[in-house]
Amino acid sequence: MRDATAADRQLMRRASASVAIQAALAVALVVLAMTAVVLVVDEQQQHRQADSTTRSAWARADDVSDPPVGIWLVLRTEGGRTLVTDGAPEAVREVDPAKQPDGASRLTVGGQELALWTGDRRFGRLSAVYDLSPRESERNRLLVSLGVAALLGIAGAAGVGALIGRRAVRPMGEALGLQRRFVADASHELRTPLTVLHTRAQLLRRRLVGQTADPATRDELDRLVRDAQGLGEVVTDLLLAAELEHAPQRGEPVDVSAVAREVVASLSVLADEREVALTTSGTDGAPHVVGIEAALRRALTALVDNALAHTGSGGHVQVRVSTADDHVLVAVADDGEGIDPAQARDLARRFARGTSRDGGRRFGLGLALVDEVARVHGGQLDVDGAPGHGATFTLRLPASDN
Repeated sequence: MRDATAADRQLMRRASASVAIQAALAVALVVLAMTAVVLVVDEQQQHRQADSTTRSAWARADDVSDPPVGIWLVLRTEGGRTLVTDGAPEAVREVDPAKQPDGASRLTVGGQELALWTGDRRFGRLSAVYDLSPRESERNRLLVSLGVAALLGIAGAAGVGALIGRRAVRPMGEALGLQRRFVADASHELRTPLTVLHTRAQLLRRRLVGQTADPATRDELDRLVRDAQGLGEVVTDLLLAAELEHAPQRGEPVDVSAVAREVVASLSVLADEREVALTTSGTDGAPHVVGIEAALRRALTALVDNALAHTGSGGHVQVRVSTADDHVLVAVADDGEGIDPAQARDLARRFARGTSRDGGRRFGLGLALVDEVARVHGGQLDVDGAPGHGATFTLRLPASDN
């Protein structure tokens, strides 16, 4: 995990925490299931024992004296008298055998649960009574013991799960580090050859067009130049995405207003070619933000380029810089074909592709990279618009304290 970035480490911490939580939940479910089984079995056993004890005491009794330990006898004589074993609790004394059904039954008196076995004997109607309250106390103690064991088991499972999770995700961290290095190295190595390819394609197009090349050849040359430029943009986006992982260590004050003016100036030629009015507003006096100037310039360039591609001839694209709630807002608004807000999430996916108004396919990391730039700088990308009514993409970035 030495090569892991802050984002990678955060991802691995979440993975470890997820493993720990899942292990704790698994143990909790097992403990709950075992507790439920123990309680059901204990209750059934208790009821069977109570029924067996009371039935045996009822069958052997000749009167209400000398019942087995824990059993009290209540007799309703034929003359209507009620006789109770000496020392019986008050709840037992309120039992009326004449009102109880034959055989086993349950009765709650004064908060005490009683198990009874009732039937007619030659000397009257007799109930053998067993007080279940002491068993309830034992069950409560059992529940407390199980609860303590469950808490200890869950805590132990969480700790073991966290340890296992860290060990399990360590290879993932190393793989992520290797992936980052590969993307950065490959992008560095590919950028120069692709730049040369793009330049040569442009030179070739100029020479052949000057020699009155036929329309089909000119069209193929135009496509070759666009494809070479597109490949270069993909490599640039990949390199920038890899560099963004180290953004916190490279942050410095950036004049967003100046960046906006530079981007508008650099893309004004493209806007003129497409007969789109590209303007700026509020680009003076806005606070600085802390971040990477190249990344912010690339993100804003992507937004303006996207707006130009989706705005027809005679349309307008405006870059607005403003402040709100200690944030710097950079909005790129157009009155082009618009956007469905429901599709904004899909557009923010990496390598999402769209079709520009001029019919050319657009490759790259697109809005996903812009969104990543915003998040790395502690901000966010907001998308607003409607089909046929233009779109507005806003970078919301925390203003610098300096």
